[in-house]
Amino acid sequence: MSDKVVKVEFLSSMSHEVRTILNTIVGLSEDIGGYEDIPEEIREDAEDLVTASKKLLELMENIIDFSKIESDEMEIVEVPYKPLEVFKELAKANEMNILDKPIDFHTNIAPDLPYELIGDEKHIREVVDNLLTNAIKYTDGGDIWFDVKSINEDDNCNLIVSVRDTGRGMTPEELDKLFAKIERLNIERNTTTEGIGLGLAITKRLVELMGGNINVESTYGEGSNFVFSVPQKIKLMEEPDLTRTQRLRLEQIRFDEGYGYKKVLIVDDNTLNIKVVRRILEQFDLIIDECYNGEECLDIVAQNNDYDLIFMDIMMPKMSGEETLRRLHEIEGFNTPVIALTADAVEGAEQKYESEGFADYIVKPFSKMQIEEKLDMIFKQEDLLEEDNKKEREPVGDLYDDDEWGEGYE
Repeated sequence: MSDKVVKVEFLSSMSHEVRTILNTIVGLSEDIGGYEDIPEEIREDAEDLVTASKKLLELMENIIDFSKIESDEMEIVEVPYKPLEVFKELAKANEMNILDKPIDFHTNIAPDLPYELIGDEKHIREVVDNLLTNAIKYTDGGDIWFDVKSINEDDNCNLIVSVRDTGRGMTPEELDKLFAKIERLNIERNTTTEGIGLGLAITKRLVELMGGNINVESTYGEGSNFVFSVPQKIKLMEEPDLTRTQRLRLEQIRFDEGYGYKKVLIVDDNTLNIKVVRRILEQFDLIIDECYNGEECLDIVAQNNDYDLIFMDIMMPKMSGEETLRRLHEIEGFNTPVIALTADAVEGAEQKYESEGFADYIVKPFSKMQIEEKLDMIFKQEDLLEEDNKKEREPVGDLYDDDEWGEGYE
C-alpha cells in the first residue's frame, strides 16, 4: 500500500471522528440559538459556532478530496438523482451564507431540465457549492447569478452550470494560475479572505473526472463568470403523473402542530449525539426513548414493538447499525422505518443504506431542518398509506345517495 493511499485512509478516518464531534457542536449551537429568551449576543455566538463548524468540515472534506485526487483514489459514482431538487437546495443554502453582505442572489433553472438524471450527484453538488462559495467569498456587494440549463438529445444530457458575480475579478496573471494546487488568489491583496485555495483546484479535477470541462472569464475589478458542463444520462425527462399526484397529496398534509405523539427510538453509543437528536425531537409532539447499542435496541423492540420510527447510529460497539437492522427484521411483525445516522459520507452512501433496508440516512453533522424533513417524509408516507387503506375498506355506497347529490335528485 502506497504512502498516498495510507494518507487518504488516515484522513478519511479522521473525517469520521471530526464529523461526530461537529455533530454535537452544530446541534447544540442550533438548539441554543433557537431559544427566544436569550441575549442577542448569545444567539449570534451560537450562529457563529455553526458557521465555523461548517467551514471546518468543508476544509476537512477538501483536504480528503485533494488527497484522493493526487493518489488516483477518487471514485466517480453515478446514481439517479433529481437535478431540480439538488440545485434548489444548493441555491437556498448558499443564499443564506451571504449573511449581511449587500448581494442580490439570482437563480435561473431552465424549465426543460430533465426530471431525473444519472450522474455523480455528490461531486456535482461539491463543484457547484465550491463555485458559489467562491463567488460569495470574493464579492463584497452587487449580484451573483446562478444559472442551470441543459442540452437534451435522446437519452443524453449536457448539463451546463454557470456562476457569475460582480466581485473583485482577476488579472490575466491570476487567471493563468487559477486552478493551481493550494494557491489562493490575491493572497497579498486580500489578507482578510479565508481559505487555502483548495476549492478551485478540486473543482477543475472533479469536472474532468466526470468527463466535462470548466472555463472562466474574469475582469479585474468587475467580476468573474465560471461555466462548467458535464455529460449526464437521462433517466426520466418529465415527472411521472403518479408522482405528481402523490406530491400534491403530500403537500396537503401539514405537521405545524407536531406529529401526533408518535413514538421514536434513538440508538447511539455516543451520549452527546443522543442529546443532540433528543433536543431536536423534543420540539415536536413525540414520545422519545433511547438506548446505547444494538443489543439494547433488540431487547427493547422485542418487548415493545410499537415504535413509529428509529434513528440508528452505524458504528457502535458490540453490534453495528447494519447488523442491528438485520436482526430487527427477524422480529415477528417488525416493520418500523429505520433512519441511519452516520459520519461516513462516502460516495454512493444513499444506495448503500437503501440496499441494506434503511428507510433513509442522515450524515453527521446534521441540522434540525434535516431531521424535520425526514420526519415529514416518513410520517406523511405513513398517513397516505393509512388513508389509502381506509378508502379500500370503505363501501362504495349508493351512487345516487341523496346526501351525496344534494336536494333535487330523486
